[in-house]
Amino acid sequence: MKFLKIGLITTAFALFIAACSETANNTTNTANNTVVVTNSNANAITQPTAATDELASAREIYLISCSKCHKQDGTGGKVEINGKTIKAENLTTDKMKNMADAKYVGYIENGIPDEGMPAFKGKLTDEQIKDVINYIRKELQK
Repeated sequence: MKFLKIGLITTAFALFIAACSETANNTTNTANNTVVVTNSNANAITQPTAATDELASAREIYLISCSKCHKQDGTGGKVEINGKTIKAENLTTDKMKNMADAKYVGYIENGIPDEGMPAFKGKLTDEQIKDVINYIRKELQK
C-alpha cells in the first residue's frame, strides 16, 4: 500500500511538471510584433500579428531607389551621384507635405532631369509608385 501511494504521488508530480513545462514553452514575443508558439508537439511557428508592416515593400523600394539622394529619413540635401552634385528635395518640408500625390507620381515617373532626378517609369509599377508615396506620407512626413 505504501508503495502504491508513493507511485501515485510520483506520477502526479511528473504530470504536474510536464504540464508546467508545456505552459512555459508557449511564449509570445511582442517586441517584434511576432508571435512564436512552441510546444513539445511542434517546432517554432511564427505568425505575424495584426500589426503586420504593410509598408515593408514600399520601404524597401524607397531604400533602394530613393534614399541615395533623399536620404533614409527623407531630408535630402546635397549629394554626389556618378560624379555629379545634386540637391535632392527634402521630402519632409511643408511644401512637400502639401504637394498632391499626382505631382509626386509625375516626378517619380518622369524624373526631373534638370535637377538630376531619374525617371522611374518602366522601372517601378504604378502600384509600387503609389506604395512609395504612401510610405513617404506615413513614415517620412508624419
